Amino acid sequence: MEGNTVMFDIAILITVYNRKEYTLRCLDSVRKTWESWSDRIKLTVYLTDDGSTDGTKEALSEQEYPFPVHILQGDGTLFWNGGMINSWKAALADGAYDGFLWLNNDTVVLPEFWEDLLKADAYSFKKYGKRGIYVGSTQDAKTGIFTYGGFVYTNKLTLKDNFMIPDGESFQECEAGHGNITYVSSEVVKRMGIFSEKYHHGGSDHDYTYLAHKAGFPVLVLPHYSGECDNDHPKDGGRTEFFALPLKERVAALNLHNTLLFNRRCFPWRYPIIMVTGYLKALLPRTYYFLYLRFRGVRR
Repeated sequence: MEGNTVMFDIAILITVYNRKEYTLRCLDSVRKTWESWSDRIKLTVYLTDDGSTDGTKEALSEQEYPFPVHILQGDGTLFWNGGMINSWKAALADGAYDGFLWLNNDTVVLPEFWEDLLKADAYSFKKYGKRGIYVGSTQDAKTGIFTYGGFVYTNKLTLKDNFMIPDGESFQECEAGHGNITYVSSEVVKRMGIFSEKYHHGGSDHDYTYLAHKAGFPVLVLPHYSGECDNDHPKDGGRTEFFALPLKERVAALNLHNTLLFNRRCFPWRYPIIMVTGYLKALLPRTYYFLYLRFRGVRR
């Protein structure tokens, strides 16, 4: 941090694969909302293009941004986890940043985010004596309904969770969060490192935030919505499509590697349970979902 002019020196971490228009819209929202905070926040973007074929790299190269945008090249095998690691490593190699902002390229940043971020860091240091992770919530652009953000586990056996909806006033403590728009202070990184390279695709955002929480770092939900990002997950969790898949494809769709890895790292006592129920889900999906929903008290 430098004097009174620049409070934060932030590295924004992004990974993309095609969806050029989303990426351009995302960075444009960063530019527009950040401009009034440019005297207090310095930005540098590290963006991994994981083998896009839609001209993403060329389109970005044609843009002029008021902050550096480093375009890093992937080979198409990194996916979200590997791409974010690639961006994160590049940022760490360049120098000491005050923090790192995970930003999904389908997220549009809202103006309230930057002020909330500055206030969260001051609040965290004052209340906890340390800086932490600040989770920005997103909402559907059309309906305003909550889509992604921070949550607490209300049942550690089933991992049933409850999302913390921004209340417009307070910094709410949570246990884990999505990586759509989440800030990680350098204090956390010095202790926790970066994402685990063992994840094949997603899941590392939940892993990282939960383990940071367990290590005693504050994980806080910002008081206002930080961005817009539509929920691209099926309403029924993908059950309808999953039922229709052949057995071999159901096994692949489970992504059991990531699920088992998350449980081994975060909830090790659940590992054998997930191993058994995972294969039950693939072999007898309708039976599995019937028992699962009954166990969690969910009515279909």
